[in-house]
Amino acid sequence: MVMMIGYVSADCPFVSRDEQKRILEETGCNVIFYGTFSKDGTFFLQFVARQKPGIRIAVVQMDCIVSSWRHLRDIILQVQNKGCTLVSVKEPWINTSAGRGTLMLEMLGGLEELEKRFIRQRMSTGRHRAMSAGCRMGRPTKLTSQQFEAVAQARAKGHTLREIAEEHNVSISMISRLLKKMPRKS
Repeated sequence: MVMMIGYVSADCPFVSRDEQKRILEETGCNVIFYGTFSKDGTFFLQFVARQKPGIRIAVVQMDCIVSSWRHLRDIILQVQNKGCTLVSVKEPWINTSAGRGTLMLEMLGGLEELEKRFIRQRMSTGRHRAMSAGCRMGRPTKLTSQQFEAVAQARAKGHTLREIAEEHNVSISMISRLLKKMPRKS
């Protein structure tokens, strides 16, 4: 019989610690381990590294150990490299001991990549449209064009960068960058 160890994320934002423990005990876990939630699954991977090959690791749901499909894929690879299997009680399609479970995870990962590509494409299109409509991207400028000119004149009169920066309520480095970008008058 395969030993099944339950992993309870003590600070899972979705399922209480006691509820996770109850569900894993009902599932038949011989041992319950209490860990910590991290977005990238770091603590869960440390737990996996300490396991012996052949162990079946159960979690109540994947978002108790990781917050993205990319990190989930990394976790599954680590579990498989260790010779263990991973199962989610509330997500039956996540079961690395069955070929269908692994296939489903790969398909979901592919869909996630496709969705990210669509989002990037929509954002890029939106940015181009906004720029062609005259919208300026990035942070608003701290100084007006008249203030830019005043900075150049103050520097030409011999004022220090510190004096100019204090007068316009900006940093010295900003004044320095601004002066480097301004065309020099001969």
